[in-house]
Amino acid sequence: MSGRLVISLGGNAFAGAGEAMSMSGQFAFARETLAPLAGLLDSDRQVLITHGNGPQVGYILTRVEEALGKAYELPLEVCVAESEGEIGYVLQQTLHNLTGGRRPVATLLTQVLVDRDDPAFARPTKPVGPWFEGNQVAALEQAGIDIVRDRAGRARRVVASPAPLAIVEIDVIRQMLELGVTVIAAGGGGIPVVAGNGGLEGVEAVVDKDLVTAMLAIGLDAEQMVLVTGVPGIYRDFDTDQASLLSKTHPEELEALAAAGQFPAGSMGPKVEAAIGFVRATGHRAVICQPSDLAEAIRGRAGTVVEKER
Repeated sequence: MSGRLVISLGGNAFAGAGEAMSMSGQFAFARETLAPLAGLLDSDRQVLITHGNGPQVGYILTRVEEALGKAYELPLEVCVAESEGEIGYVLQQTLHNLTGGRRPVATLLTQVLVDRDDPAFARPTKPVGPWFEGNQVAALEQAGIDIVRDRAGRARRVVASPAPLAIVEIDVIRQMLELGVTVIAAGGGGIPVVAGNGGLEGVEAVVDKDLVTAMLAIGLDAEQMVLVTGVPGIYRDFDTDQASLLSKTHPEELEALAAAGQFPAGSMGPKVEAAIGFVRATGHRAVICQPSDLAEAIRGRAGTVVEKER
C-alpha cells in the first residue's frame, strides 16, 4: 500500500449551518462528504481519518450534568472517549457501505499524552458544545462555567486544551495502515492522558484535533494532510466586508497574518498552525477546505492550498 493521506473532519461540519445536531444528520453528512472518495478507497492509498468532536462532546457533557444524582458522573476525558465511539461508528459504517466492505475499516480509541503542568489548564480556550443565547448564557455565567462569546452575543462553554506531546497508539495506527485498513483515529484530538507513577491516567481536557492530526501526519510521513472545516478555506479579514479567500499560500505568509491577529485561537488558528507545522516538517502539501470540496481539495483544486515554496 502506498501514498498515505490524512483527512480531518471538523466536528462542527457534522451538522449543517443552523441545523440541530442529530444522529441522522451526522450519517447524512458522512455519506455526502465521503461519497466522492469511493474510488480513492478502492485504490492502494493508505487513508487515515481524524475528526473533531466539539459539538458532540458538549452535548455529552450536558447529558452528564442533567443526569447527576441518577447516573454516575463522567469526567471530561471519558466524554471525549464516548464521542470517539459515536463519531467513529458513523464514519466506520459509512466507509464500509461506500466500498461494499471490500476494504477493511476500523476505529481506534486513541490516547494523547499531555503535560499535567501545561498552563492551558489555567486558561480554558477550547469551545465545546452548542451555542447558547439569552438566559442560557446568563445561567452559564452564574454557574461559573467558562464561556466564549461571538459577535451576536451567543456563547459556548470553553475547556482546557493542553498541547499534545505524543500519540500513544501511533505505532498501532501505522501497522493498521500498512495492512490496508482505513483507520479512524484520534477523534476529537484523542483522549488526553498524563504520565503518573502507575502509568497513564486521564485528565479533564480536550486536545485540539488539528494539532494532533498534524502530529499524526508528520509521524506517519503522510504525503498530504486535508483539514475539513465549515468554511471554504483560510480567509484574510474573515467575517468582515473585506474578507478574501486565500487559494494558495505558504507558511511565511500565514505566520505574518497570524502575527497580525487574523486567526483567533478558538477558530482558524489551530488549523493554520497545524498546516504550517506539517508543511515545514514534511515538505508536503496541506489543504484546508469545506466538506463539499473534499474530493477536489485532495487534488489541490479547492480550498486553501498550503505549500512550502512561495
